[in-house]
Amino acid sequence: MVKFLVLGLGFIATHVAEVLSKLGQVTVTYRSLSGVNSVYAEILRGTIELTELNPLTDEDKLRSLIKNSDTVINLIGALSNDAQLLKTVHVTIPKQVASLIAEYSPSTMLIHISASNAMGPVGKFITEEPRHCEGAKPSTPYEETKCLGEQVIYSISQSAGFPLAIIRPTLVYGKYNAHPQFLQIYNIARRGIVPKINVRLMAISAVKLAELVIKLHELRPKGLYLYATECEPVEVTRFFEVMVKALGKRPLRVPVPNALLKLALPSEVKPLFKYINVVYSCVKAKELVGDLRFMEDEVRGNALFIKELKEKGVLR
Repeated sequence: MVKFLVLGLGFIATHVAEVLSKLGQVTVTYRSLSGVNSVYAEILRGTIELTELNPLTDEDKLRSLIKNSDTVINLIGALSNDAQLLKTVHVTIPKQVASLIAEYSPSTMLIHISASNAMGPVGKFITEEPRHCEGAKPSTPYEETKCLGEQVIYSISQSAGFPLAIIRPTLVYGKYNAHPQFLQIYNIARRGIVPKINVRLMAISAVKLAELVIKLHELRPKGLYLYATECEPVEVTRFFEVMVKALGKRPLRVPVPNALLKLALPSEVKPLFKYINVVYSCVKAKELVGDLRFMEDEVRGNALFIKELKEKGVLR
């Protein structure tokens, strides 16, 4: 039986683990089961194995889990203003995982989930660079640590020869999303308000991201890196429209200047505003998973999921 190890319980991991559980045995690690993580654990319980793990202090356990896995999917990450935290989760832990694979289990594949802005602001149309991280211009601690983390594991994999794929997703949405920016969209949508915002961004559903993980597991490339995104930008207003409809509200459309939108963003999200209207290439991802269109059903399900979390008191 194929064995998968998913590092880092969260909304993306829940989508990925659900899909992988149909193919083999899945183990998902977590640091804590408080808050919404308790809901994710309940969703997955019975179909996958959950195990508590702190990669920094439980190296023996991590080594054992890796040695017992065909493919490791690293989803540990953070969107924060804490530079030390970012370095730990984006560089130290990926380096540890790659080093353990190289030394103890070189047949195991590593699929590392990075971010579309790992290269920094390098243009208005961004495609994969010919040589990994060549021409990177990270401008924030988040970008710097994402880029450095990629470079470290890429170097280790090239030296050791184990299979590696680095996925750089754009904005990830999906029915289990409880990230601050989507909670903000929900809180506005439940009042029936649809802000008319002149902003388009690149995004990808967690469903398609999970399909991409499966395809890469099957192909087992050695050093592939690619952007994971739909082929057309989506209007930010559309997320509000879909949630308002899902919640059965009558839409009230309100024009909102871009400057006001930026002010309303959570502080850790504000640095990402410079990527509004930047287009990323979908070519490699489309070759692997085919159709990459906006999935309204996932946004609709997300509205109902957040509503349920609030009704249960999991979220305020």
